Amino acid sequence: YIEIDNNKCILCSRCIRICKEVVGANALGLVERGFKTYVAPSMGNRLQDTSCESCGLCISTCPTGAITENFSFKPGPVKTDTFNTICNYCSVGCSIIIHHKNNFVMKVEGNNGIVNTDGNICKYAKFGYSYLNDKSRITKPLIKQDGKFEEISFQEAYDIILQKIREVEPDENAFFAGARLTNEEIYLIQKLARAGAKTNNITSMHYIKRGAHLVNTSFDNAPFSQIKDASKIYLIGSETNSDNPVVSFMIFNAHYTKNIDIEIITTNSKNSMAKKANKTTVINSYYHFVKAVNYYLISNKLYNSMFINDNCDDFENYKKSLLSENYNELVEYSGVSSQFIESFAKEYNLQMNAIILFSEKELSAPTSTELYNLTMITGKLGKTSNGLIALKTKNNSQGLFDMGAQPKFGVGYQDISDKDFLKRLEKVWGVSNLSDNFIHEQENLLREGKIKNVFIFGEDPIGCAIDKENLLKVASKVSFGVVQDYFMTETAQLADIVLPASLPFEIGGHFTNTQRYIQKVHQTVTSPFADTSYVQLLTLLRKLGVKNTIKDQNEILLEVVSLLPDLPNDDNRAKYRFIVTADNNYSPLFHSGCDVVVNRFNNEFNEKINK
Repeated sequence: YIEIDNNKCILCSRCIRICKEVVGANALGLVERGFKTYVAPSMGNRLQDTSCESCGLCISTCPTGAITENFSFKPGPVKTDTFNTICNYCSVGCSIIIHHKNNFVMKVEGNNGIVNTDGNICKYAKFGYSYLNDKSRITKPLIKQDGKFEEISFQEAYDIILQKIREVEPDENAFFAGARLTNEEIYLIQKLARAGAKTNNITSMHYIKRGAHLVNTSFDNAPFSQIKDASKIYLIGSETNSDNPVVSFMIFNAHYTKNIDIEIITTNSKNSMAKKANKTTVINSYYHFVKAVNYYLISNKLYNSMFINDNCDDFENYKKSLLSENYNELVEYSGVSSQFIESFAKEYNLQMNAIILFSEKELSAPTSTELYNLTMITGKLGKTSNGLIALKTKNNSQGLFDMGAQPKFGVGYQDISDKDFLKRLEKVWGVSNLSDNFIHEQENLLREGKIKNVFIFGEDPIGCAIDKENLLKVASKVSFGVVQDYFMTETAQLADIVLPASLPFEIGGHFTNTQRYIQKVHQTVTSPFADTSYVQLLTLLRKLGVKNTIKDQNEILLEVVSLLPDLPNDDNRAKYRFIVTADNNYSPLFHSGCDVVVNRFNNEFNEKINK
């Protein structure tokens, strides 16, 4: 991905400094100092043999073009057109600049955005754009006939889908929205489920079997900008340099420039962030470790009573439940000694500005709940340069919750069983008899064969399955399947109807990053097909008898806003609530955020690097 031409190098050492001071990789250095000095991988090895993280920051900082992207072909100097957009990979929400010629993407650069204010981006944004040029992209609806796919018109596809939805009971339909879709797409999908098919079977494969508390892991998080003001940074179950590299840059630069300690708690003995930390401890169970820490603090009355009394509910219930557990068992299952747990608890409690970063990819919902409980016990949640930073997996994982892509809650986290909310939905949508029944765990319905029609938008559960054989057995119980995606994924190959999906910058919309920053994606490129993702969803809604005056993504957003609940004033702000957890329910079914875009780049990257 990276090549060096020392004939253009002026020995400014900018690449060496950014690699050392921001990335923390120390992969580059000045070799053979003296008359023949030149920049090269450390110790003169190949980059693959160093601690290089392939972030590409050396490329972005080089003033002479001595370090450049190793393009698959060399087009020569070409004047390109550009547009700004938001990265479609992880949940950090970096702003990027796409360079293209006649809609063929030539390269991607960082833009000074709301999150990446310095313009830094990672390998996913920098090198993971080849899918945008893939000629195998789906641009027409397809139907499976005798095991082979044939092209059909959009109208034929709509009619078949409409017929299949009406042939079964409402709750025999299930809808799944991907975490890379825009807020507007997610909203329309849950509207299609609730108003069109009259079912609350709407969720995301990305979050199936992950637990309820992941709904609000991003509430009252410390902003990324406050990392530099922490007194200590804790990474629990998070390899930020691999999964959220731009946050890793912020963490390590704070460590380098301000001498802020980094401590890692991990179950992985080969944690890739360990080389950048002051201390790394390998444990057996995140859940039992955090719960043991909480037990020690409460049992020794080391909790912040003033903060708890003023800001929290249900502490006494949580306290009683926790202290009824066996502390020695919690310690034993955690995999570390009671002395370490007690030392960690005391030290964390005494930190003036302690920030814990954790990854949803690695931690269970109960563990994230206990982390919230820990920050409430110590009085750190919601304070400046304190508390938690949750790192979600995909660029719009948060949008799934905000837009109501879950059985229990509609848009704005409003309970679907609330009669007043249902009346508002019926009025705005122009429908009646919306269902207030829901099954939280959609996987059970699939396994039990209670779902006959499955509609999957922007996800590849088969291609990203951890246990593919088991998932194929579940898929065989479905009678009819529709997949909307960019490519003929492994999941799409099993579908009966395949619809083309629009790229975000072909339709415009919004993403909500892991810190709940809502960022606009502008429509900058013409779609290669007339019925964009929005048109497809709106047409299906209309055919199912749902009132529809929406013409574009801006009007979708206005409808979303009209359904949001009124904000309480500060005096009536809901308090934090301690939540009792019973078990460590960690059973993810998919890797790569259940997204073919992430999955294909990970495979491509590993294949090239390991040659």
